[in-house]
Amino acid sequence: MDLSSALPSSLRLSIGFYTPGWPLGAYQNGIVTSVATLAPTLTAMGHRVSILAFHVAEATRNESIYDMQQARASRSLAERAIDGLWYRVAPRSARRHITRRWLLTMVRRAISERGIQLIEIEESFGLARWLQEATSIPICVRLHGPWFLNGPALGVPDNAEFRERVREEGRAIAVADAVSAPSRNVLEQVREFYGLPLPEAEVIPAPTWPVAVVERWRLEDADPKQVVFVGRFDRHKGGDLIIEAFRRVLEADPEARLCFKGPDRGCTTSDGRKWNLNGFVRDRIPGALETGRIEWLGNEPLPFPALAQLRRKGMVSVICSRYENFPLTVVEAMALGCPIVAAQAGGIPEILQDGVNGLLHRSEDPSDLAAKIIYLLKNPARAAELGRQAASDCERQFYPDIVTSRLLEFYRRVIGRGITSRGQKRGAGRL
Repeated sequence: MDLSSALPSSLRLSIGFYTPGWPLGAYQNGIVTSVATLAPTLTAMGHRVSILAFHVAEATRNESIYDMQQARASRSLAERAIDGLWYRVAPRSARRHITRRWLLTMVRRAISERGIQLIEIEESFGLARWLQEATSIPICVRLHGPWFLNGPALGVPDNAEFRERVREEGRAIAVADAVSAPSRNVLEQVREFYGLPLPEAEVIPAPTWPVAVVERWRLEDADPKQVVFVGRFDRHKGGDLIIEAFRRVLEADPEARLCFKGPDRGCTTSDGRKWNLNGFVRDRIPGALETGRIEWLGNEPLPFPALAQLRRKGMVSVICSRYENFPLTVVEAMALGCPIVAAQAGGIPEILQDGVNGLLHRSEDPSDLAAKIIYLLKNPARAAELGRQAASDCERQFYPDIVTSRLLEFYRRVIGRGITSRGQKRGAGRL
């Protein structure tokens, strides 16, 4: 990227962030969490932030927040009738095109009213391509979770609908004015899968909330027998893997306990059987729920302070996803100084160094996961040492002021370069 095109560092920017929902308290999601962490930091530095959301909780609406559902509500009677007929005749096509129309209506209004200079949007469903073609400002695609990676991790079948979404996302990435990624892993996989060089793409991690030293994990306050898992019960987050691993942990330490916090989305195992959490636990570890060896805290989301309290109580925090781009569960646990065992999958090894600030287990290997958990339960002093290093590394790399500074440098270069190269696409690769 041509550094000579960068805007002056003193210039205040007006940035728009597209999110699936808003605010964080109503829509707990990795994208929403990341934007909710960045937005106040950018605002405190004098920049203007606008939120462009698919859904907005009623009580939080103000002049800086744009709700796509308002574009839906503002349709005329004739438009509603035509849309309704279209949905009945061709529901998939109608849903796709009408959603794009609502998005463009919201974005154009936000640009006019707020002077937005750049919009950051996820790659999902290829929505960025329609903004790129219909607006005059740079569109930055943020690689939060390409479907060719997250779909298989969730167990989504490789059918026509899956392939269509993958193609649409690739087209959006190919023509974007800028591309950023939270991890090197996801960027390199996107380059290889789509055959796109993306020479100007940048890796910029997601931020996490700062945690004061006095609020961090302490060995003397932790339950020496408790393991904590924060994540969904599904294939993607490895909810089945932590149960399989904990069965082995109990064989080594019958007094161990697992606290499972996350929604039960159901998990399909390798034999094709679909399980809910309670059924899977009762099949794999009979009596564990009844005796309190495993405690499931339910589907309702917890705010960050409550999650922090839960993590501080655990001796070990576990992240065992089958794939992760840049999991906020890891950096949130790091910020608290928790001892961590995480999967050697996706971008996780870019965050955690095995034996330095946490332990990594072989991906999708419950035996290795169990062995790492047992090691930390039996070696509390070592666990505390890893946790202290994790907190120190997180403060240096992932606090909002650090990430925001890198992000602003990137945005200034993209805006400074302008739209002069819009006709020179990066190449369609295999799209």
